[in-house]
Amino acid sequence: MKFKILVLALSFFFFAHVKAQQPTILPQFTFFKLDGKAFSNKNLVPGKQNLFMLFDVTCEHCQRETKLLGANYAQFKNLNIYMITLDEAYIIPQFFNTYAKGLNAKPNVTVLQDKNKLFIPLFLPKMYPAMYLYSPAGKLIIHNSGDGGIKKLMKVIKN
Repeated sequence: MKFKILVLALSFFFFAHVKAQQPTILPQFTFFKLDGKAFSNKNLVPGKQNLFMLFDVTCEHCQRETKLLGANYAQFKNLNIYMITLDEAYIIPQFFNTYAKGLNAKPNVTVLQDKNKLFIPLFLPKMYPAMYLYSPAGKLIIHNSGDGGIKKLMKVIKN
């Protein structure tokens, strides 16, 4: 009997997780700047759309999308861009120097570490890179997981 209850509970959890959707309202979060200082919702620059991008320095898809973001930066200069990673701080500058030199130094780009591993359970990405564009009011405009996110975003922000 206990086994049946356990199987039922696990099945419910699995199906509930499969049907989970990305949050339509920006979740409450705390990430960390590369200098170790906490960065949360209250630190967001107000009045602009907010792009959150989860990346991994070893992910080829992330490398391509970051390179494309850097090459098309002019189209994204009016957004707040928050690039979040689980990677260690020492490797992150090399990633940007290789794939999007100077992108991490742009005034509207903030690179953050997810030291507490909150991004995945809060935003529910399906794969790397994951991108979420929120309105200034915190409502989800568009999201993308995997390749093609930057091109998809460029179409949306042009309009």
